[in-house]
Parts: sequence; structure tokens; C-alpha cells
Amino acid sequence: MLGGEAANTANALVQWGAEVRLAGNRFGNGPDADLLRELLNDKGLRDTFVIASHKGDEDSINLTPVCDIYVTPDGERTMFGRGFSTMEQYLDIEKITFESGSWFTAEPNMEVASRRVVRAAIDAGMKCYLMDFLREDDPIVPGSYWQSSTDWAGYRNNMQKNVQWVKDWIAKFGCFTVLSDGPNGFVAGSPEIKARAYPPYPAPSVVDTTGAGDMFRAGMLFGLNQGWSHVKCLQFAAAAGCLKCASLGATTRVPSVQEVLSYVAEHDQVSRQYE
Repeated sequence: MLGGEAANTANALVQWGAEVRLAGNRFGNGPDADLLRELLNDKGLRDTFVIASHKGDEDSINLTPVCDIYVTPDGERTMFGRGFSTMEQYLDIEKITFESGSWFTAEPNMEVASRRVVRAAIDAGMKCYLMDFLREDDPIVPGSYWQSSTDWAGYRNNMQKNVQWVKDWIAKFGCFTVLSDGPNGFVAGSPEIKARAYPPYPAPSVVDTTGAGDMFRAGMLFGLNQGWSHVKCLQFAAAAGCLKCASLGATTRVPSVQEVLSYVAEHDQVSRQYE
């Protein structure tokens, strides 16, 4: 299946009709590379894809990064990747176009390069939505959006502590902050919006949680780009992430915009707790 946090998010946005450019690593060569190209084509992402690597590297590198995901009956997953640690040395941010006023999102899987790219996006005047950037020196600017989960920050199964954690993060960076805790919901807030816990939407059935956070990010970006209120963005993102868990894999099925909005309306009691 097609995967990777950025590809998962881009896949949902494209299915919802958003204009997307996906900047990623080289494909490599061989059967895995051929499959990756085919999957990008199937998802409508191939023409949006920018291979941010030095000229000639694609022909000289054979390895295609692959991640094996093991899913237990309760839908939780464990991931093992290979080939990712060598990608960073080939990144060339000059191949990435930064457009002032547009949205930019990234995650720090390439430890040094990703932070360089974020700084370039900020310098270009882009609006940033950052995922899992947790270092004290990370380029998180006031007014930006930030998302992570209790896999990496905060406290699992303790929403009271997570509210305080988010308050401290907001005070430190001045960003809109979302910290999710899986089936327990999430905490969100900003310098203008009091940090508090939000309930999860009930999952129709949990098959696989892989990519739920990426779907949430896509939902937030989609809503923000539409000019929706933060309440509506959070509702849409949470419902989209919930619906994703009903299918195996992060990109197998993307619920339609209308399906997500209908799910929000269907669960009116949950939705009202967001307001």
C-alpha cells in the first residue's frame, strides 16, 4: 500500500479536491519502486510529486524505502522501516517551490533536512502546520499550527495532564496546538482559544489505526484552507480520523467530504461538545 505520513495526508487532500504538491524522497529502482509509482498514479498523486533529490541520484540508488506494519486485532499497529536513514543526504530543497500564503506541512523524519525545509517555508511566508516537531529549537513560530500524539508527547490515558501539557506548549511557542490521545480524544488550544479536552467520535469499527493522525491533519488543513472556524475544522478532522480506522492501511479508503460532514451531524451530541 502507499504510505508515509506526508503521502497519507496528501492522498486525503487530493481526494477532497485540494490542490497539493507532495515533496518526497527518491523512488529507487526495482519492483518496489515500480509499485510505488503505480500507487501514486492510482491515487492521483504522481503528477503532484516532486522528487527532492540531487540530479542523477535516482539512477544510482537502488533501494526503495519500505515500511512493514503489523496490526493487532484491536487495530493498534507497530511499524518497522528500512531504507529511510539514507534518504536525507540526497535531499535538495532547491527543487521545492515555496508559495507565500499557501499552506505548508511537514514532519521531522529527516532530522536535519526537514527542519531546513520548514525554515525555508517560513522565510517564504507560508502558513505552517507542523507534525511531531518536539525539539526545543524546532522552527515553531507564533501563529503556526502544531500536532502530535501521546505516542511522542504528553501522557497516555491522562487528559488532565495533557491539558496542562498543551497549555505549557502554547505558552512556549504561541502556536495552535493539538495533542491526540487515540480513543480518549484530544486536547487543543491556542493563545486565543483556551486549551481543553475534546471527545472522540465513536468509531463504527476499528480495523487499523494506521494513518488516523495523518487523516486528522488532512482534515484540519482542508478546513483551514476553506476558511472554516476552528470548531468546524476540529470536528471535521476528528471525524475523518475516526472513519479512517474502519479500513486497513492509511490510504486504502478516504471518506468523502460529505460523508465526514454527515458523520459530524449524525453525532450531534459529540459535536456540540466541541463548541
